[in-house]
Amino acid sequence: MWICPACQSPLLLTGRTYRCDAGHTYDMAKEGYVNLLLAQHKNSKEPGDNKQMVNARRAFLEQGHYQPLASRMAELLATYLASNSSGETDLDAVSSLFDAGCGEGYYLQRILTALNAGSSNVKTMGAGLDISKVAVQKAAKKYPESAFCVASSFAIPVPNATQHAVIQVFAPSSEAEILRILADNGMWLQVNPAPEHLAELKACVYAAPAEHKASPAVPSGFELAHEETLTFSFDLATPEMRMNLLMMTPYYWSTSVENTQRIKALLTHVSAHFSLRLLRKAG
Repeated sequence: MWICPACQSPLLLTGRTYRCDAGHTYDMAKEGYVNLLLAQHKNSKEPGDNKQMVNARRAFLEQGHYQPLASRMAELLATYLASNSSGETDLDAVSSLFDAGCGEGYYLQRILTALNAGSSNVKTMGAGLDISKVAVQKAAKKYPESAFCVASSFAIPVPNATQHAVIQVFAPSSEAEILRILADNGMWLQVNPAPEHLAELKACVYAAPAEHKASPAVPSGFELAHEETLTFSFDLATPEMRMNLLMMTPYYWSTSVENTQRIKALLTHVSAHFSLRLLRKAG
């Protein structure tokens, strides 16, 4: 599954230690993940989302507020993976799904569950990385059927051309790295905020909220297979739910105490607006 981040050689697991032919070793943590984040790939002592943000996001997502997004992602991947595998032999038994920025594992797990519940004979196996150790700890502990590592999405410790699909939800990445790890005709599903995403929340934070930017041009080496926006709304019945939403976003760190209290008391209904783009690795 993994390659050595120092020399890019395959890693073999012996006991609870991953080792490459060059002698580099990486111990598996008690939760079941491996830390493959090299010091030069860190931008701080503890990069990525902190424990507070990760806990808030897990609590929010477990309430099912973003389940329509996870369901639509699974539908798109099921459709396009099936069309790609028609007449092919490499997907007859197992396909691979990689989450580049998996957080606490919510989307990967929901998509895997949906894909493997279908009538296809193909079993989809999942793996993911995140630069936040606390997020990966939570993902590995709750979803042991998938493989997780701490790593940068700009230096993905995965062999070339091994992934049939990559998902990326609100996470930065290297286009070249995604292209490298995807198999021929592999699919890259990107999810980003569309212009009106969380408009009600942003209105509580900013006097003049800016719209989210449109998707960038299709990167080299890919072709656009599908693009759409997804809109739905949800209720936040308790102050705890409202705070979980705020704390899992960057807005929490830039809003005032007064605005935070107003959100906690009054933000009962929110609109979600997502941009979904499916790119195919060009032949």
